[in-house]
Amino acid sequence: MAFIDVFCHPICINACLHYSYGRLMHRNWGDDINIYMLEKLWNRKLSYLYYSTLSMRSQKDNYLAIGSTLGMLTNEHTIVWGSGTIDDSRVLDCHPKKILAVRGPLTRQWLLKQGVDCPEVYGDPALLLPRLYTPSVQKKRYKLGIIPHYDDFNHPVLTRLKSDSNVLFIKMEGYDDWTSVIEQIASCDYIASSSLHGLIVAEAYGVPNLWLEISGKLLGGHFKFHDFFLSLGKDRKSPFLLHSDMTVDDILNTKNDYQKGFIDLQPLIQVSPFLIKL
Repeated sequence: MAFIDVFCHPICINACLHYSYGRLMHRNWGDDINIYMLEKLWNRKLSYLYYSTLSMRSQKDNYLAIGSTLGMLTNEHTIVWGSGTIDDSRVLDCHPKKILAVRGPLTRQWLLKQGVDCPEVYGDPALLLPRLYTPSVQKKRYKLGIIPHYDDFNHPVLTRLKSDSNVLFIKMEGYDDWTSVIEQIASCDYIASSSLHGLIVAEAYGVPNLWLEISGKLLGGHFKFHDFFLSLGKDRKSPFLLHSDMTVDDILNTKNDYQKGFIDLQPLIQVSPFLIKL
């Protein structure tokens, strides 16, 4: 059935997703919204390139949109709209068919150095979420929301903070409905996140946010964060390092240092491979 889907539906998504018995497993919200968000954004049924060996052999165009997968999943049929690379040390095994937009200027520089044409059109497509979904939250319920990257969630440095009733821990893995993550972020006065898409969603919905480093062991280091921040016109020098003796107030005291970035998303919308009706 998955192979049939690839040929029946024109949009084949190239992303890092996990399926089990036909069901999308919630392993990483930032990857999963390639399906949940883009179906709504384009109002089209999507198929998944890596669902089966047969679908992977399809010669159809595939679309790389949300995530740090450019360079890892690219093939000769890949059309890129908004994705980025995880770091600039990788070498493209295969040049994509076309670049419409990338996450930020660092990804563009990386592509240009490898002889790949790339327009100066930036933006993670997840920044368009507020045009698709309005949270039902009427007032803030928590002073602080902490969004650990899924690799950081059980880190011991977070243990003491989890007992504070003013703090909401937001899971990017094993979440309920995809919109529940947005609802939780919107319910917080301030977001501290070691997950890039935690920061992206907070920025999109106007929630002040802090780039947090917990384990310091994320794949790609700081590259993807700087790539995103530069797309907003305001790079951030370094993350806030969370130590075991820190308190919630230590994190909240950084809120006054926050400066909102800005990006004109019209160029991203205009080069979308499929019509967007917002």
